[in-house]
Amino acid sequence: MVDHTARHELVLSLLVLIALALPAFILALFGNEAVETLRYERSAMTEGNWWRGLTCHWVHLGTAHLALNLAGLAVAVLIAGQWLGGGGLLLATLLGAAMVPAGLYVLDSHLDWYVGLSGLIHAIWAAGALRGVLAYRSLAAWAFLGLLAVKTIAEIQAGAHPALAELIGGAVIVQAHWYGAAGGVLAAVLLPRSH
Repeated sequence: MVDHTARHELVLSLLVLIALALPAFILALFGNEAVETLRYERSAMTEGNWWRGLTCHWVHLGTAHLALNLAGLAVAVLIAGQWLGGGGLLLATLLGAAMVPAGLYVLDSHLDWYVGLSGLIHAIWAAGALRGVLAYRSLAAWAFLGLLAVKTIAEIQAGAHPALAELIGGAVIVQAHWYGAAGGVLAAVLLPRSH
């Protein structure tokens, strides 16, 4: 017997994954012009171009950066989706999309610009893991949450690995991961405790 609820949640997760990945693919076709126009840029946001805080998530430094982000997004969405469902994935994405630029703007005034999906990945990761723990008491969710905690502590202590910055062609803005995760925690708290 096929579990129709699980299949429905998987389909919703795949739709969310496609909806998040497709704009990144399309914008990659426009190269540096899209990056320059759509990235989070502190000075442009100060001048009223606040929308850059939203569009920045879908532009990347290059194909390696895009590939790594899309792989991370797929893992986060497909694992977290089982605990979040479609609505929870969307809430985590929206709150992460808002928290990353807000955190960068308010708390990291020295940072001139940012691009990439990693903040949203961390929002979905944190929301799914925390919801899996709170609502489902899942051991897999505990492991997913523990992995996020270890990664975050390592980034606080040592930053991102230099090889990663070399691979993607620019600095890894680990603060975006933290602000995204904060948005994910907020999403998990706002979601009801059970389906």
